[in-house]
Amino acid sequence: MRGVVFPLLCLAVMGCAAKMQSIGASRPEVLRDVEGYAIASCLASQSDPYLKDQGDAWASVIIQRMKGDVEVLDDVLDQVKHENAKGDMAVIRDETGLGKDKALPMLYCVEIIDESSVRAAIQKAVAVLNSAYEQ
Repeated sequence: MRGVVFPLLCLAVMGCAAKMQSIGASRPEVLRDVEGYAIASCLASQSDPYLKDQGDAWASVIIQRMKGDVEVLDDVLDQVKHENAKGDMAVIRDETGLGKDKALPMLYCVEIIDESSVRAAIQKAVAVLNSAYEQ
């Protein structure tokens, strides 16, 4: 029995890896860039110097490699700023801080692309940029 389980387990793992690889491969570059720009913009607006620097650098890389008119991203940036202004940062109870809350800017910024106003701006930008990415 043991001789059969290992090959079956290997096949299952390889199948999962192949499935994950095909899922990642199906994500259009234009969507990756516009969503990445939204997340990077959110990080760049944080008060933590490291997050601010990383967000700014990430956004710069996207702008340098993207295809099409950069100004299309202006509405995405505006919507990210609008969401940030709401102050709905994800927080958890900090176990080491005796009852203090711990802000989670990474989680917040990764999930900002799911806010309806940001998602709408992303979809609009993708629609405009799509033809430039298909060339």
